[in-house]
Amino acid sequence: MEQENERLSLNTLARILTLYFNSEKGTKITPSALELITQYIRIYTKEAVCRSYEEKRRSSITMSDEDDIVLELEDLENGIAAQLALDFS
Repeated sequence: MEQENERLSLNTLARILTLYFNSEKGTKITPSALELITQYIRIYTKEAVCRSYEEKRRSSITMSDEDDIVLELEDLENGIAAQLALDFS
């Protein structure tokens, strides 16, 4: 696993999850489950960026190959998010 290049560490994810699953209800998460959730989020994020890029590239016919494609939040929201959520559910 790419420990040096991680943007979302296991500790960060564990803290986020504790906001939604507190110990008062007896919910616990094992280290292996935390690792699996981290991998899932990483794959989901990469897929979202790739799909957004491809969609923007296809819709930007007037751009030459040398032009940089810059993704905006709207690129993810318009058409990609719904299909991605269905594919990963």
